[in-house]
Amino acid sequence: MKRISFLVCLIAALWMCSCNHDPEPPIDAIIGKGVFILNEGTYTYASSSLSFYDPSEDTVANNLFYRVNGSPIGDVGQSLALMDGKLYIVVNNSNYIYKVDANTLVCDTLQPYMINDFYSPRFMLPVSPDKAYVSDLAGTVLWIVNPIEMTHLGSIDMGKSTETMVQVGNEVYVTNWSRYYVQGMENNSVQVVDVNNDIKVAEITVGMEPNGMVVDKNGMVWVLCEGDVNDEDVPSTLWRIDPRTKSSILVRTFDKKALNLAIDPSGCYLYYIYGGDWTVSGDVCRANIDSPAEEDGFRIPAEGRMFYKLFVDPTNGDIYVSDAKTYTVSGTVYRYTSDGLLLSSFNVGICPGFMLFN
Repeated sequence: MKRISFLVCLIAALWMCSCNHDPEPPIDAIIGKGVFILNEGTYTYASSSLSFYDPSEDTVANNLFYRVNGSPIGDVGQSLALMDGKLYIVVNNSNYIYKVDANTLVCDTLQPYMINDFYSPRFMLPVSPDKAYVSDLAGTVLWIVNPIEMTHLGSIDMGKSTETMVQVGNEVYVTNWSRYYVQGMENNSVQVVDVNNDIKVAEITVGMEPNGMVVDKNGMVWVLCEGDVNDEDVPSTLWRIDPRTKSSILVRTFDKKALNLAIDPSGCYLYYIYGGDWTVSGDVCRANIDSPAEEDGFRIPAEGRMFYKLFVDPTNGDIYVSDAKTYTVSGTVYRYTSDGLLLSSFNVGICPGFMLFN
């Protein structure tokens, strides 16, 4: 949550009126293979937007949700989920989730297309055909929803705020990242939920501010903990969790801050943004899961860009990294091969964040 406080201050310092542009015409979208980019927008300005990039044609379409539905997404587009031909858009500060057709992006107003009554939703993870979990920044529960009916089914008492999630078999691993809204909470654990019974079954200690999580080829859960971006004495750390024993091992303490975490399609290589924070960008680095204590020589230098979010295409290993620039103007996404060769770049909306491969 300190990121949000920082962004508010940054916006106050940098915000200026932009040039007027002619509004983009409405369209009938037909979405194929590619990547959705959810642009967070400027905090409290409800300027979130949705972009779609087609790598085969090297084309990008921006502001799609508004152009298709004639309505803005809302305030802070946080994350996306894809399930059974439907795209779910989690809008954090507006406290709701949209459901649209993943091929046309149309909201079916004759059916439930929005669910709200969260505290501050962050991520959505489908766990069965008619059940999904939604994490929450400002509450101490993990929400259970029916994504088909767009209704609440209940909640799981976690005792802490919840953030990113991954599923391993019949269990979901949930990071406890921020304690901004939940005073007195220790934000240095990963909790485990039994999907069949919707109960918390374990809590595993890791480093401070665990955020990114991935699962490797061996079924091990890797957790990147940011440390404290406001305190250099609390370093970023990397942990490995064995789901069989629910035990954690500290595999690396970083000399500089490390943010984000992604894994390649083989499940062998970890990617992260290393050496910066939310004001000064780090570079994209990589480590092998067999020797995670050091980089393997791979590096994509920021070179003055503000690298913000990092994702890897699960089909071919292409690397997508967003440049948020000042967080108040249209950003850019760069696409690289798995070897770090630049393939293309394209402009998107304000503060390009979550990416989902279709």
